[in-house]
Amino acid sequence: MFVEFDIHSYLVTKQDVIFFEEHEEEAADKINEMLHLINALREDDDTTEQLEEMVRRTLYDWIEEPALLDLSFDEMDDYVRNLMKVVREQEEEWNE
Repeated sequence: MFVEFDIHSYLVTKQDVIFFEEHEEEAADKINEMLHLINALREDDDTTEQLEEMVRRTLYDWIEEPALLDLSFDEMDDYVRNLMKVVREQEEEWNE
């Protein structure tokens, strides 16, 4: 069963990505797309802490990264899937 997790509270606005002068809306849309992917791809046994860590890392990695604007949907999907795998594996290692 899914834990309660509201991705909407983590979404960014163009004011959050002012680093991307003249491209703030596009940058915010791409980051939000990745955050929505986290929510869409989450698994039943993902914890709130894991999901928050996935969001935190996504924001940290991309909030001021110029390459964000060049990402295709497939690249964003690959990034999110890999990130989710890494966070889940780290959680498993900590629980051993």
